[in-house]
Amino acid sequence: MNQSQLISHISAFHTPIKVRQMRSELREGNFSLRELVDLTFYADKAVAAKAAQIMQFIMTRFPQNYLDDISYLTDQINDVKDPGCLKHYARVMARITSPEMPKEVRNQMKEINLEHIVELCFKWLNDKTMLTVVRASAADALFNMRHRYPWVAEALSNSLEKSINTAAPMLKSKAGYVLSFLHCED
Repeated sequence: MNQSQLISHISAFHTPIKVRQMRSELREGNFSLRELVDLTFYADKAVAAKAAQIMQFIMTRFPQNYLDDISYLTDQINDVKDPGCLKHYARVMARITSPEMPKEVRNQMKEINLEHIVELCFKWLNDKTMLTVVRASAADALFNMRHRYPWVAEALSNSLEKSINTAAPMLKSKAGYVLSFLHCED
């Protein structure tokens, strides 16, 4: 499926059920994740958000099918500005940095320099105007990268402790959960 066909399909979907059907078609079809990532920057915000939602679906469920494109995704993440897309990118980062990923995905992630992702996740986490779901996913991603970058654990602990009292319930819950593990590791 080429990008223009993808845009046409995504534009036609106006309900969550149709988007789920499209995700299934994409999983079964042969397409480039790069094209889908590029669509998350599309001028029509509705198309961009749907593309990001589909990207999240395939990258959380079938990341091993897109090993060669993971670095492209991580390279593009700094340029995402739309909040509707950011939440999906943040969830993808939390998931693909997880130790629960298949071994081939974990091995591919080891080959990618994620320092810019760490910095971006801290930026998201500390931005009080950022969507709570983005901040919570950033905390997850940082927690997942604490062994690769040992300094992350202390910085994450400090950031979460500073924000926990004024955080929204979702972030407060995530912060408590992450802090409980970080304090156990001390």
